[in-house]
Amino acid sequence: MISTSAVDTYIQSNSGRFVDELKELCSFPSISNHGLEAIKPARDWIANRLSGFTDRVETFDEGGMPALYAEVKGAGRRKLLLYEHYDVQPVDPIDQWEADPFKAVEKDGRLVARGVADDKADVMARIHALEVLKHLGEIPATLRFLVEGEEEIGSKTFEKIAHKHADKLKADGCLWESGGFDSGDRPTIFFGVRGLLYIQLRVSLLAFDQHSGYASLYPSAAMYLIRALASLRDQDMNISIQGFYDDVVPPTEADRKMLAKIDPEVEDRKRLIGFDEMIRNPSHDKVIEQLLFTPTCNIAGVTTGYQGPGSKTVLPAEATAKLDFRLIPNQDPTDILSKLRRHLDGHGFEQVEILWSDGEKPVRSDPDSDIGKVMVESVRELHGEPVIWPFMQATGPMHPVVADLGIPTVMPVGVGRPENRIHAPNENIRVDDYLNTIRLMCRVWERFGAV
Repeated sequence: MISTSAVDTYIQSNSGRFVDELKELCSFPSISNHGLEAIKPARDWIANRLSGFTDRVETFDEGGMPALYAEVKGAGRRKLLLYEHYDVQPVDPIDQWEADPFKAVEKDGRLVARGVADDKADVMARIHALEVLKHLGEIPATLRFLVEGEEEIGSKTFEKIAHKHADKLKADGCLWESGGFDSGDRPTIFFGVRGLLYIQLRVSLLAFDQHSGYASLYPSAAMYLIRALASLRDQDMNISIQGFYDDVVPPTEADRKMLAKIDPEVEDRKRLIGFDEMIRNPSHDKVIEQLLFTPTCNIAGVTTGYQGPGSKTVLPAEATAKLDFRLIPNQDPTDILSKLRRHLDGHGFEQVEILWSDGEKPVRSDPDSDIGKVMVESVRELHGEPVIWPFMQATGPMHPVVADLGIPTVMPVGVGRPENRIHAPNENIRVDDYLNTIRLMCRVWERFGAV
């Protein structure tokens, strides 16, 4: 095995260049909801970098934003799948950025740019770890890079990609895109994701907006939609859709022991986020259980009527809303969508249209897998004792990899911190976290490949 001191020395001596190359990747405005032409330059740039280590670089295209695939042969018998994504969120509101979102700025030990935390630091950290090990010796395990191009718009074709290219993706373990640290500077490791159902609703009751003087005669699309939304859940987050909780798997005693070791950071988050009290006001030892194991129904946005300056007396003809449901094992977004339609019809809201929907299934992986154990050992050596989560509160397209391809999967420690501002203006990472992510990748690959 290559010594950790040799790895650390190489990373330190090349740290400036590594950060500059991450800045270069961040300069591509690869916003997936802007279409293929927006993301192609970033994909081609990454492909060019990977082609320096292997001649097996290709794209997987199933009708959405293409994923990039590269295989780097290793000396050992094991194969490791590396999942990342190169697409990013939109930059709105642009006026809240301190600098151009796609001209990375280094300031006070941080790097600020759209996509630097989510997820371009992961992409580059793994490419740089590959360079380190190649330069110092050999790659201990065969690495299969899968860099997705549509994670930020729901990974619409990822399941098709995973199924069609299962033979190329099959591996003994998978490293998902990275997590990071909690507000107490504790390294965190995740072994799954919650699911998601995202929908847009519309109510259209009139041919066009009316003078509000007619509100005593004509129906209001805004009122109709608001009543429909109010029927879905109460103030304590209890969801009223019949059968919504049928497939929910409650936490086991082993889960509760794991959750008991996680600090809910209530006071820190109060200061950071600004809430007075949490929904249901859970006791300190139940906060994380409620966070993970309580599925949600959230109104992400409502649009109707007049929202400009001053007044405009109008009766809206149309109202729309976007909702997201965070799902937990073993809920299925397709099943929840059907139950939502039945709920709306059964409560007199037949005129609420479901314009479109996207969904991803929740999934869990075994923390006692070989890749899970190697990750815990490596994080413990580099950062100290990690906090283990059964799954994260957010969503990603992990289900096909874990459930369909049967690959044990872990989300390692990376650049993530509560102050990263992912999906928000002035997204940022700590430069030291980036360099440590390269170090961690080298350690994990060495350990995993040695077996």
